Amino acid sequence: MATSADVDWRIAAGAVAAAAEVPVAVVVIGVVVGADDPVRPHAAGLLELTDAGRLSLARARELVLAVRRAYGMVLVAAPAGMLVPIGEDGWHLADLTAAVGGSALVVTGPGPDSVNHVALALGALAGHGISGSVITIGVPPAPDPGAAGAGQSAPGAAAADATGAGRADPGAADFTEAGLPVTPIGRIPAERPGGLAGAAAWFHPVLRAAPDPGPDAAALRAQRPPVDGRKVVLALLAVFAVLVLLVCGMAWAGAGGGDTRESLEVVPAPRLSAYIGVVPVPTRTRTRPAASATCPQYAAGVAVTRPDTATIRVNRAWQRIEKWLGVHAPASAQALRPGAPADRIDEVQRRMSVAFPPDLVASLRRHDGATGVSGFELPPFFAPESLTGIVSDWAVKCSVPAADWWQRQFVPFAADGSGGSLIVDQRPGGHGRVGESDPESGTSFERWPASVAELLELTADALETGRPFDGRYRPRVTADGRLDWAIE
Repeated sequence: MATSADVDWRIAAGAVAAAAEVPVAVVVIGVVVGADDPVRPHAAGLLELTDAGRLSLARARELVLAVRRAYGMVLVAAPAGMLVPIGEDGWHLADLTAAVGGSALVVTGPGPDSVNHVALALGALAGHGISGSVITIGVPPAPDPGAAGAGQSAPGAAAADATGAGRADPGAADFTEAGLPVTPIGRIPAERPGGLAGAAAWFHPVLRAAPDPGPDAAALRAQRPPVDGRKVVLALLAVFAVLVLLVCGMAWAGAGGGDTRESLEVVPAPRLSAYIGVVPVPTRTRTRPAASATCPQYAAGVAVTRPDTATIRVNRAWQRIEKWLGVHAPASAQALRPGAPADRIDEVQRRMSVAFPPDLVASLRRHDGATGVSGFELPPFFAPESLTGIVSDWAVKCSVPAADWWQRQFVPFAADGSGGSLIVDQRPGGHGRVGESDPESGTSFERWPASVAELLELTADALETGRPFDGRYRPRVTADGRLDWAIE
């Protein structure tokens, strides 16, 4: 069981807002902040983007930057997860973070797997060029070598004895923050008798946006996690809540259309009378990433692929799949996204410096991945990725040091949600064959079809006949109308 399943991002967001010495606005994506939510009484402004599925990345960026212009600090939260697609065209919170120049807060509890999952979370963020810091809830502090006895606690941390009493997770009796890859920038105690009234003592001044943060603030901001990056594409926020922290600064706010439901509510904030000032952030200029030796981006000489005769096979296979889903699994049918524009597919090929096989291009022109969790899966549990997901998956895997299981000319196009991907091999002689790549088990092309077109055709065969794909994965439909694959 995920040890931090009970970690509540709302407590962390409310505590940061309560501790800040500048007006704080909170932007939530895909959820509504309830009347009794701990965030509400401490936020000077609240923006709820409830219909994220129709919200483009450009529009989300406009809204966040517009809010940042009016408030000293902006917290952006999307409980769906940092790498889970939530918006139009499949963008996720990491994309929005990079688009607005933000940094991230990883919130963890005292579960026994916290060290591993925090390292993976920070590694995933680093792979997207995003700096991250850690705050803990109910995690015992690192032991003090000079302390007179065991069981002493640092200010703001939860006290605990050898039995784990008072901890959020009594099963993690021997876990302290000593094992975390970075020193936490904030510590929220498990027991909060005064609610969030004492929040100012729980965080470093740099997180409170307090003036004169002290000589160690730069070191804290510069900390990077010593992680190996393995399996950094885990569904991280099934385990962690991640907030995007934007410290106040100059911002650009553009006008935008669209019919996404948006509401901006200014809520009472008695602490505003204690407003001190803001910490300016230099304006950032985002440029096209430079080519690297490991995974060059925008390398010269890449001839993008256009659909060819494979388009006929791909479209026929998709028509069969769509017809079957429409009759038997309507929820999965609705999860298939519209096709990606040709110029967007060309741009992704140029960015990755890899020409896609023609049948993958044809498939993306038909469906740019699938939305939602378990909306539609290729057998046995691989969800087709959008172009945004393909780029993110490729970039993260390319960032893993000395990964002998990964080559830059592998193109991931479907993901299993725990680090594994279906890929097409675009190395010389690879001919777009389908394989499976996983950080733990490596990369294998055995038992997989020779092409994306063949994979889709075999999937359609399994759906229409009921016979198991590859003799092992039989299609079935869940009670809520979704396609599932039973392993035989």
